[in-house]
Amino acid sequence: MSGIKVRATGFLMMALGVTQAVAGSVGSGAPEFVYTANQIAHNVSAYKINLATGALEEVRGSPYAVGKFPISVTVDPAGHFVYVANQGSSSISAYKIHPETGALKAVAGSPYKTDAHPLAVVVDTAGKFVYVTARESQRVTAFKINPHSGALTAVGHPAATQGNPLSVAIDPKDRFAYVVNYDSNTLSVYKIDAKSGALTAMGAAVATGVHPIFATVDVTGKFVYVANYGSTTVSAYQINQRTGALTTVPGSPFTVGPRPYSISIEPKDHYMYVANWSDNTVTVHAIDPNTGALTPVSAGRTATGSYPYAVAVDPSGHFAYVANNGAGDISAYTVDAKSGALHLVAGSPFASGKGPYSLVTVTTH
Repeated sequence: MSGIKVRATGFLMMALGVTQAVAGSVGSGAPEFVYTANQIAHNVSAYKINLATGALEEVRGSPYAVGKFPISVTVDPAGHFVYVANQGSSSISAYKIHPETGALKAVAGSPYKTDAHPLAVVVDTAGKFVYVTARESQRVTAFKINPHSGALTAVGHPAATQGNPLSVAIDPKDRFAYVVNYDSNTLSVYKIDAKSGALTAMGAAVATGVHPIFATVDVTGKFVYVANYGSTTVSAYQINQRTGALTTVPGSPFTVGPRPYSISIEPKDHYMYVANWSDNTVTVHAIDPNTGALTPVSAGRTATGSYPYAVAVDPSGHFAYVANNGAGDISAYTVDAKSGALHLVAGSPFASGKGPYSLVTVTTH
């Protein structure tokens, strides 16, 4: 997997930044921000989105120091807190977001210790729990979020995964969690305890394509999509609404670009965007709301910078952003509401820290 190693150290970066658009007061004129975890620079960059053009303006005080090799960044749905998985430091850094400026302030007690080499961090839809995967222990640990301070407290017993758990996806109703296991070519299924946040495995892991690297659940909570880095495909599954069990969507896996690295679905659930590491593109597919099947849209392949690792559509659905790990910048696009096609924003790409690996967008309340 060339391109997933830190050049200076050879330290293996076998994780994927969790990328998402966190819904807030869409259409309210509330500020929107972008945060990127810069793998090689050991920091996080913060940007304010120009809601008229999609252009990015770096927040004053950015970038912010984190631990070593930050490779996954996420936010709580309300836009109050940022959490960063530091693979090299085996920790989670936590920050409070200034609602108007997007500036970050470290949460007291941060960073928080994790299992060795955390790979991904994600917050549930209710903003109550944080989930962290780790490579050596091959398990997922749950942390409870203090709603006032953003501080984390480990809860329950960690849940076992399979080999190299790279990404966590949670359904919109916080009932089920799905973890991709890169080395095992599988997707683990868990039920979430609403009170404790604990995960309980639900049957055997489901087979995916070769080297699954990222998973996401659609906006309605009906389907799970998995990017298979070892191929040119995305696998699609329908979720049993009672048990969380998965059934392969007819026609799956669906062809995207070579070595797909991450997925983002726009807020109205019409289109899927896939960052393709090998050919420096984002591909666009329409989502069938009834079956979950994917259909490529016309003009659905857009150039990015080198080695696009993460893609995220903003909460309004008007803009899309791509973290170009090799180029050290962020590509910004407007989203055509009718076709889903992407068009480059004036001034794009925008500079970031070295090695942007994970990217997240959010609206503050």
